[in-house]
This record gives sequence, C-alpha cells and structure tokens, in this order.
Amino acid sequence: IADDLGRQVMTPYQVRDLVVTAYLALSTGTETAVLAGAASTLRDLVHVVCANQSDAAVDVDFRSGTAGSIMFSLTIPADATSGFVPVVPIPMTEAAQAWTADMADITGTTVNISALFINNV
Repeated sequence: IADDLGRQVMTPYQVRDLVVTAYLALSTGTETAVLAGAASTLRDLVHVVCANQSDAAVDVDFRSGTAGSIMFSLTIPADATSGFVPVVPIPMTEAAQAWTADMADITGTTVNISALFINNV
C-alpha cells in the first residue's frame, strides 16, 4: 500500500483513513450502539477498554449487530478499568450493522467504553 505521496505504508491492520474510534457512556441495562453501522462496510473490532465508575463489578456483553449473538463479554471490577485486545481483529458478522454493548441494569453504574475499529469496504 502507498500513501498520497507514493511512500510505502506498513500497518498491522489498516490505513489511517479506515480506522474508526468510538466512545459510549453506558448507564442502563439497555443494549446500546457503541458504533453505528455504515452501508456496505464491515467494521472489525481491534480493541476495547471499559472503565467502571461504580462500587460494584459489572459484566458487559458486546455484539456485532443489534440483538445478535454475544461476541465476547468483559468483567470490569468495581472502580477499575478492563480491556480486551484480540490477537487478530474480531470480524463483524454482517455489513452495515452496529456494534453494541449491554450490561445488567445496575442502579448508579456507569461504564465508559472506548473502542477502535477498522473499516473493510
């Protein structure tokens, strides 16, 4: 791959133009989009970091489509941060879907989620 000036580019996942970040403050037990879908685009997950602001541990489930199968879950300890970096990006199961997160509806709990994705068009 070459950049706009013709220099060779070596990157482990994708060129800069196709890297997408996302942020979500999750505070209810309702499935919520971390990153909305884009037409004809597969968005593969590179890493996710969650920060739990409450005094109780919480499990967060991640899906690559609203109401889809759980792709993975993270347990975030009370008042702590936990993350997940897969060896290879986790492929999205179907184009144009949203990546979502969901947790039990724990009163007074907010989990901040930051994630990095690559677009495969």
